[in-house]
Amino acid sequence: MSDADDPKRPAGRHPDRGLVIRPGKAKYRRPAAGFAGEPSPPAAAVELTPLRIDSHRALAARQNVLAERVRANPELSVMLLINPVLAFRELGVELSPEMASHVLHAIQHPPGLRSRRDELEQSLKKALGEPALPTDPAWNARLLFLLRKLKPLAIDATKPAYTPPLGQVEAQKLNDLRPKGGMRYPKPRLLAPMARVGSVPWKESLRRLDLKAPAPTLPAADVAPDTVPLEDLWFYKDLDPVVHDALELGVIQRRAFPIHSPDSFRKVMSGEKPNAFRKWVKSVRFNPA
Repeated sequence: MSDADDPKRPAGRHPDRGLVIRPGKAKYRRPAAGFAGEPSPPAAAVELTPLRIDSHRALAARQNVLAERVRANPELSVMLLINPVLAFRELGVELSPEMASHVLHAIQHPPGLRSRRDELEQSLKKALGEPALPTDPAWNARLLFLLRKLKPLAIDATKPAYTPPLGQVEAQKLNDLRPKGGMRYPKPRLLAPMARVGSVPWKESLRRLDLKAPAPTLPAADVAPDTVPLEDLWFYKDLDPVVHDALELGVIQRRAFPIHSPDSFRKVMSGEKPNAFRKWVKSVRFNPA
């Protein structure tokens, strides 16, 4: 029996895609905000007069105007997922540098992680005298061997420690609950494969680098490398607290929602560069005030 057929289950909204569940029946309703699997209903044309947003107060006061412009231009609304600042500019909305930074950070991280990123960026800039760029392998080499004057390590094929993937503990718990002592259900009939499917070789996610696990003691290398990728920066984290903070910042940046550069934005918008959002998402909508 499904949840929809359970008379004891109270009516409510399903967490996915605006599914409304009521006793005895279930039906879909368009979500108030988010992505739409189908184009929005035709909207009246909205004149894209220039609009300047230079404060949080102005952003809140103009939210209805912004929502209407987004709704009336579904093709442009999808570009908010590519680069929201440039997409707003196409919609006639110019954001001040402060508000542009706010919008980009808001879409990239949840509030807690965004606060930690800002804290790390400020502390590293104060300690180093320049912005930290831990996702740039060339900058990492500069950080280690020039700014912090550390000796290079012979990392070779040594791998850093990673945290377990999301759901692994829960999956093990569920697996332990499976019936023991043989097959409970008939074995499915296996069919001869009609096609082959390839996949990209699996690689540990850089976003799951374990910052708490101790790095091993490695011998010194003869020559300092010109570049140090983020996973190799992990082996230096226990030698210098500034390097540890730079690694943490790099991991947070890796977890960020990707924002395209102006050149990439232009190519995606013109169709020169393929993008999954443009292919599968028809429109983006905001909650009304």
